[in-house]
Amino acid sequence: MNSGHILLKLVLDEIGFGEIKIDSFIERKVLQKKIYLLQLTGIDLGYRSNWYLKGPYCPALAGEVFSLREEIKDGDDEFKDYELNSATKEKFQTLTEMAALPEHLPTREDEWLELVASLHYLKHIAYWGGKANPDFEEVFQKLVNSKPHFKRKKDLAKAAWRRLDELGLIAKKTLR
Repeated sequence: MNSGHILLKLVLDEIGFGEIKIDSFIERKVLQKKIYLLQLTGIDLGYRSNWYLKGPYCPALAGEVFSLREEIKDGDDEFKDYELNSATKEKFQTLTEMAALPEHLPTREDEWLELVASLHYLKHIAYWGGKANPDFEEVFQKLVNSKPHFKRKKDLAKAAWRRLDELGLIAKKTLR
């Protein structure tokens, strides 16, 4: 098992994907969004996302996860000899805070993660034609243009924006 797969397995264990259960679309979507958001905390795994149907998506990550799952099925358990250092483990708390569902707004985990990741991506990574620092209304409009199903979820989007802002991810692209 290569070092990238060892690190990926250790990270998957921390974010609740230790069994690498990725058979459904929703499972794969949640995994993609958690890795995208985790990297914002300063844990750079080297996965770069593109804009896709359900927000930020990294084809390389998808391939690596399937490959890792096959390695483990074939009996490779070299990852068991390694662990993440404490400084890295501490950064997972920020991911937990980002991923926590809002208390008074109904949503599902996959929808919430898609929204948080999409707002961040549109704010900091999407092309804005020379415009710098778009505000919530501009980002939300761009989101709705791409994902009309969020049109009636503005309150949820505002909650996601506030969450990103509270963690410092509106003012800055990452927490590095």
